[in-house]
Amino acid sequence: MNLSKYKLPLEALPKKAKKIIQQQVIESEFIDSNDCSVLIQEAIDDGIYKNREHSYFVKCTTDMMNVAPEMIGWWFAWHLPHSERYKLWHPRDHISATLNEEDINLQAKGQYIGLDSFVEEYIGNKLHKLQISFKEPALFGLENQEDSIAICAYVTDTNNGVKVAKLLHYVLKTDKGSLMKSFFWMGSDLSHPNTLKNFIVTNLSKIQPIKGLLLNDDSAMDLQIHCYEEMNHLSKFLPDLYREFGDTKSL
Repeated sequence: MNLSKYKLPLEALPKKAKKIIQQQVIESEFIDSNDCSVLIQEAIDDGIYKNREHSYFVKCTTDMMNVAPEMIGWWFAWHLPHSERYKLWHPRDHISATLNEEDINLQAKGQYIGLDSFVEEYIGNKLHKLQISFKEPALFGLENQEDSIAICAYVTDTNNGVKVAKLLHYVLKTDKGSLMKSFFWMGSDLSHPNTLKNFIVTNLSKIQPIKGLLLNDDSAMDLQIHCYEEMNHLSKFLPDLYREFGDTKSL
């Protein structure tokens, strides 16, 4: 599979995104990830929001010309097992992507929900090793419709096993392609699968200076920029990529 023509350099962000990333963090409460059926209807401005518990909510919007929602669903299955494919998405910051061996057969059938993607990527200047666990939209109060798709996941820092974030990419069909609304909840539900470690994590995260060592304004800003870059970049090559490889034989 020759992907060389899809290895494009990053372009400058749209003017609107450039303006938004210059804004300050907004201190405000925000809607929980369980209420996304309400969230997607709200007129929430792009930006970074921080609540009283020093958790963060990040919203980014990307106009995706000539991209249909089903292309996004295909992409999230297609790119999972191969670092070369993952790097197309963000050629500077994305380093590697792998699946557990038992998940590869499911991915080959076009499935991503229920799979754990293990990635290495730079967000800002920091290299992160993450487990992206794709979930049913129902856990976020959503379901996929004929004109939309919801990509939902939990994010775990594999260096310490702590679940650090949740994400939603809600993609709605438009006359010119799609509108993607990306939402991230950082630090709202810090947890660990080990009972003892979970007790320690949940209690230490209530101490703001300690929580600030894991999550802060800078890390939220880095994530916002990263999302704008990778989603705008994806929209540049995905229509042609899907046209060439958008079938289960190419998974």
